[in-house]
Amino acid sequence: MVPCLSIGGDFFDYLDLDGSFGFVLGDVAGKGAAAGLLGARIQEIFAFRAPDADPATTVATINTAMVKKGLEARFVTLFYGILSPGGELTYCNAGHNPPLLIGKNRVRRLTTGGLIVGLFDEATYEQEVVTLSQGDTLVTFSDGVSEASNAKGTEFGDERILECVQASPSGIEPGELVEQIMAAVRNFTVGEPQGDDITVLVVRYRGETS
Repeated sequence: MVPCLSIGGDFFDYLDLDGSFGFVLGDVAGKGAAAGLLGARIQEIFAFRAPDADPATTVATINTAMVKKGLEARFVTLFYGILSPGGELTYCNAGHNPPLLIGKNRVRRLTTGGLIVGLFDEATYEQEVVTLSQGDTLVTFSDGVSEASNAKGTEFGDERILECVQASPSGIEPGELVEQIMAAVRNFTVGEPQGDDITVLVVRYRGETS
């Protein structure tokens, strides 16, 4: 994560859920300290609730907590997934940029979920289960990546993110892939001020271990 200001409104977190891997990436509306403090509060709720609930229920709990706070014009988009040892990815996308699930012969955008979090008390959330194969890679990112603009006003876009992945040598480690995407954004926007927080989270399924 590279914040736009000294404190960012983007956040990410992960935790061990009895052998499964839970991970979340969120983007709070706004920038700076106020957005950063709200992001920290959401992470607290996530860490408390996630071990006892599925993704859709966890997201609904966060939404209820934020709505009760009544924070005007404050909302968050987020993506929360749980990856099991057997490769089942259960996820909920709450108004977030659809992550790219990249396999050997396919690319999927993960869209199932619901509305942005924190504005609508009546919001409901769904989840989907996707079975991953060994080597499948999930690229999750904030809109600071896809909407980063160059001097001509052209946005970086999802397709350039995909190009970064497809141009990568086979077997490149997730951490290296994060750096590759970040470098591509910097090169694309060279000379332009950063307009938003930039966050990339890459998760790869390595297969079930005995």
